[in-house]
Amino acid sequence: MFLILSGCLLPLGLIAILASIQSARQNMSDHRQAVEARVELKAQRINAALARSVLTIRAASAPIRITDGDSEACQTTLRRLERQQGNEGRFALYGRRNALACASPGFVPGPAVRAPAGIRALVSITPDGEALHFSLFDERGNLEGIGALPRNRIGQIAELPGTRTEYDLTLSQSGRRMMVHDGFEDGPLIRTVDADAPALAGRFRLHIHTGASPLSAAELLMTLLPIFMWMGAGLIGWLIVDRLLLKPLVRMQQAVSSYQPGDRNFHLPLLATPAREIRELGLAFDRVTRTVARHEADLEAALERQTRLVREVHHRVKNNLQVVASLLNLHARGAKGEDVAAAYASIQRRVDALAVVHRNHYAELEDNRGVAVKPLISELGANLRATAPAWASHMQIRLDVEPYYVTQDVAVSLAFLVTELVELAMFCGAHNVSISLTGKSQNLARLSVESESLRSGASCDEQVFARFDRIVTGLGRQLRTGIDRDLELGCYALDINVVDKAER
Repeated sequence: MFLILSGCLLPLGLIAILASIQSARQNMSDHRQAVEARVELKAQRINAALARSVLTIRAASAPIRITDGDSEACQTTLRRLERQQGNEGRFALYGRRNALACASPGFVPGPAVRAPAGIRALVSITPDGEALHFSLFDERGNLEGIGALPRNRIGQIAELPGTRTEYDLTLSQSGRRMMVHDGFEDGPLIRTVDADAPALAGRFRLHIHTGASPLSAAELLMTLLPIFMWMGAGLIGWLIVDRLLLKPLVRMQQAVSSYQPGDRNFHLPLLATPAREIRELGLAFDRVTRTVARHEADLEAALERQTRLVREVHHRVKNNLQVVASLLNLHARGAKGEDVAAAYASIQRRVDALAVVHRNHYAELEDNRGVAVKPLISELGANLRATAPAWASHMQIRLDVEPYYVTQDVAVSLAFLVTELVELAMFCGAHNVSISLTGKSQNLARLSVESESLRSGASCDEQVFARFDRIVTGLGRQLRTGIDRDLELGCYALDINVVDKAER
């Protein structure tokens, strides 16, 4: 609904925006034309003021040359020029032979010069930009008069009565500039307009920099109208969507979030909304929760049955292996030769190792974390010492095992590997065997079995050593790792995969 309202109002908003843009452009164009007209009028006023002074000087040039010197005609002309320029202009008039006839008080015109060929007037801006200087010559190049109009007088001449004074006006000529008026202050939200016009026979440029007229109330309303329209559309759409859609959906979402798997007392709140789809969605979710609750109950029962079955399987396998170990022990006691008894004992130790794995896996089955390595190796060590022959009963087994967990497959291979290495050390006359398991990384641990009887040069049958070495190598392949043999230290080490580590 919100999208529909926004789409319906979109054409109106675009029309209003285009109208506002067009109106703003038209107003800006009108203001620019007005500014251009103003700067042209200012240029004309400056041209006219200078032209009046030029005409006055040229009209008085002949009488001054005839009378020569400090005559009444010269003083009268000076007073007339000063009235024209508001007593701010400074002038000097010349007689015959470029001699200074009279000058405004305090005005020092400088040495007289002759004009270049064909030049009747020279107008320039002083180097400091504070005055407009002009010199007039007759047909023969003789100097008729010199005048200087200060910057403030030029500003008074260019000012149009009844107009705004917030503008900058600059008169420029060949790189020289005169700031005629300085009254504009720029700002971040002020639009500016620039315009210029030729002045003084096109040899000067008069430039104006000012701000555009502020927006009227109608222009401001037209500019903000699209925003108001979009805000109104958003507010109406939000109210409708919030009352009829969002609030019912929020209530449903809260009820769904509070639902826990297996909850059989789930009830949807009453939804006051004309949207039939939302009510149907709530009813559909209610049906789904009831179906899921039934399925979860069935799954829990099936999982419990499966767990009991797995525990029973492990328990029976462990018992069967213990029965086999007991039978082997009985046959070993009844054997007539030591070699036969030792063979029975060797087989019994391996059966015991497998039984230990099943017993530890049975103990950890509820947590589903795998087989605990520390109790597994501890029980293996106790069984190995208990089943050791009389000549190896003095052998000590030291353990330094961190509490890691491994999968059942790793536990079986690990139990056989420890059994083989300890039995090899036992047959080679070991006094001490050290078994350690330390963490190496997040999913790896380092297993080490060390004994002095495993060093090179120990008193051990080479055939027995070779047979055990082949078995150990095969078990290493089952663990998918290589075995590091350090015969100088008598150490076998390898990395095994672990799945978890118990907190100490």
